[in-house]
Amino acid sequence: MGTLLAILAAAALAIELSSMTFYLLAVAAALAAGSVVAWIGAPAGWAWATVALGAVAGLPVAHRIRVRLVRPTPESMQLADPDAGHVVRVESLAPDGLRVAYRDTSWTGHLADEYRDIAVSAGDLLTIVGREGNDLRLAPVATQAAQSADLDFGHLVRVESVAPDGLRVTYRDRSRTGRLAHEYRDITVSAGDLLTIVGRNGPDLLLAPVPAHAAARP
Repeated sequence: MGTLLAILAAAALAIELSSMTFYLLAVAAALAAGSVVAWIGAPAGWAWATVALGAVAGLPVAHRIRVRLVRPTPESMQLADPDAGHVVRVESLAPDGLRVAYRDTSWTGHLADEYRDIAVSAGDLLTIVGREGNDLRLAPVATQAAQSADLDFGHLVRVESVAPDGLRVTYRDRSRTGRLAHEYRDITVSAGDLLTIVGRNGPDLLLAPVPAHAAARP
């Protein structure tokens, strides 16, 4: 009996070393304890009882260790999710969530649990704190944080020309390529119009219309 339990303990330990579940480590320890009890001459029932008690005591400990060691930190979450920290703009609200503009496309999103009670309106900026499949988990972002996320955010540009595949605009005394952000694709833009930068998509500036009073500024 002791030899059998020792073999089972070694097998559980070998699997644990390749899988790192921590649970099999507790099982291996319980089996090893049972094998020791069997080797000292105790009845088989005592050996199996030792295995059972060892597993009952060890598995909760293994669970706590596993949770503590694999609990994600903000840094590891950002490494695991390259979208974390990016700023999105709310397109519309619905009872089942939000539609937001991100990477020049429309995404579904929800406020993270700790922010479910805040009020959000179309046009608001939010920041990505995680993902659940294709659903973005979002949190509020201050204006200063939104601007620091994109140094071009909020600057005005003037349209040079309009083409089917995008716009040419003047920004910082240079000609740049740009396109209207997803939620503004249906508006009409002409050469000479002023637009505001709301993000970037690679080298392209993502643009939105500006209010009349902002366009009138020198």
